[in-house]
Amino acid sequence: MDRNALFIKTLEDIENRTKSKDGYEILLISGLLRKLLLDDAPLIHQVNKDRKLKIRFIVNDRIPPTGDPSLVFWAMEDGFDPDTSVPHLSKSIETTLDGMLKKQIMIINGEKITVQDLIKFLSNVSGAVHAGKAKNKKELVLEDAQKKLGIGGLPAGIRSILAISRVTIKGLEPLRAAASI
Repeated sequence: MDRNALFIKTLEDIENRTKSKDGYEILLISGLLRKLLLDDAPLIHQVNKDRKLKIRFIVNDRIPPTGDPSLVFWAMEDGFDPDTSVPHLSKSIETTLDGMLKKQIMIINGEKITVQDLIKFLSNVSGAVHAGKAKNKKELVLEDAQKKLGIGGLPAGIRSILAISRVTIKGLEPLRAAASI
């Protein structure tokens, strides 16, 4: 399969899985996001190599709470996507891939968790790509949170992948259109 077709099929797979209520189906999205956005040669860079489109993502620029030593858990969840955020808490910004990946999406017991941290954890520890063991403090707190915290019947991290997926799909629409030609 050529890279353009693989890219388009990967986006379709993500879109289909976002409609599921099954935690396993949603977990697998993180492996697809890893392939698209994080691998050594991310699929979006391979597909965009000759096109040189400016890829931008619209995210909510909500600032995490600071200064409260009693804070145990905070997550943006659906609020990461400005289209599903509570309007009075939403402040949309346009960012690059690197900016989106570095966006803080959770705080768990003082550990700041970024989009990239979450995708890697779900892919490499939780089993979307590899079923591994937590190796550092971020992974340990994420693992604990996955067991104890959830929203809408899904563990917090898996729930957050849905909003990350929506932002990713919208940001990659121009590249998808170009790859379809």
